[in-house]
Amino acid sequence: MRYLLLALVLAVSLVGGFYFRGDVDHSVSVPTVIVLSVCVVAADLLGPPKSRSGRIAAAVVAGLLFAVGWHLGGRELETAIGDCAQRAEEVRAALAEHRQHTGSYPESRDELEGLAWPGERLLRGSPLRYMRTEDGYLLWYQDGALRFSATHEHELSVERQYR
Repeated sequence: MRYLLLALVLAVSLVGGFYFRGDVDHSVSVPTVIVLSVCVVAADLLGPPKSRSGRIAAAVVAGLLFAVGWHLGGRELETAIGDCAQRAEEVRAALAEHRQHTGSYPESRDELEGLAWPGERLLRGSPLRYMRTEDGYLLWYQDGALRFSATHEHELSVERQYR
């Protein structure tokens, strides 16, 4: 049972790194540090009970798996953001076509038939967001401090967000 729990902690460490790095905010958040810390401590506690070096190795493996997940989550996010940048005009064209056929923009992106939404990711969905407004729509996604947005009147543009 102990090793089953250790395997679960190691899996959570890998998935946790993947999930938290997949956030569009590139800073290391408090929940990220908490999950990493809990995984490392749990791996240490669940490691071989009579072998201190085995317990340390389990904790190191948990940290390394978190780092691997972090790297893979970052690569997935970069790919998703690139897809959003490349296909934003395709989405705008689909929205214009929808309006031409129905007389209004869709309430949600799910109403766009025949369009695979850009940037879909395994655990977090697409960074590209859609919102219908009173007179049109707003498309946007964020890459760190950069916010990319487009409307029914304007192509994709970028703005730096200051905190």
